[in-house]
Amino acid sequence: MYAQTHTSKGIPVEWAEKTNSSKYRKLRYDNLLLSSGMKFTENLGLPILQPYTLSTDFEIYPFKERNKLSGKGQAIHWFGDDYSFDGLLWHRLPATTMELYKFECVFAPDYSLYVDMPFSYNLINLFKNRFVGAYWQLCGYNVIPTASWGNAATLTYCFDGLPTNSVIAVCGTGHSWCLSARELWEYGMRELESRLNPQLIFVYGPPTEISDFSTPIAFIEDHITRKIRKAI
Repeated sequence: MYAQTHTSKGIPVEWAEKTNSSKYRKLRYDNLLLSSGMKFTENLGLPILQPYTLSTDFEIYPFKERNKLSGKGQAIHWFGDDYSFDGLLWHRLPATTMELYKFECVFAPDYSLYVDMPFSYNLINLFKNRFVGAYWQLCGYNVIPTASWGNAATLTYCFDGLPTNSVIAVCGTGHSWCLSARELWEYGMRELESRLNPQLIFVYGPPTEISDFSTPIAFIEDHITRKIRKAI
């Protein structure tokens, strides 16, 4: 359905002849054109994501491998450095969306929340995460929401706009460099479990145990672990 109602560049058909109009350029700025139909939270004004409760029987690949894949029985994730995908997502969202319609499922992008950045910076990244995920859901895509947090203060707002009783994805790398980072990540996982009651959590990273945690976890092999295994 999405491919039939959009051009090859991901532009809605009804706008195809208006791409040079002043009105279109205004609406296209910062993806305003794509926000139609979204619902927003009362707290922070973030786009609201719907829960994913369908099958998780698919293979998971990073976006950079998309051109090698058929899309059948496959899902795409965005775990990695923000700079490696932001240009393709936020600044080329319609075109990138068109590249994804063949896949069974897509993960909402994992924009980072930082421990040493102000609230406003983290809020922008949260907005992008929710906006892209909500837009894909409006396009009819199966979307797994992605959660993230930075320091303890971010846990007061980082779950705004995420659904309850859903499959959720989380990045599980980058917390092993010190004990405090590890403890904060585990605390965030327990907060996620308590507030969102997820059906399943996909964790991008090596298998690890979390104390006082009961939600099922499915681990996605990260690129570092994959490189190590290939070298053995």
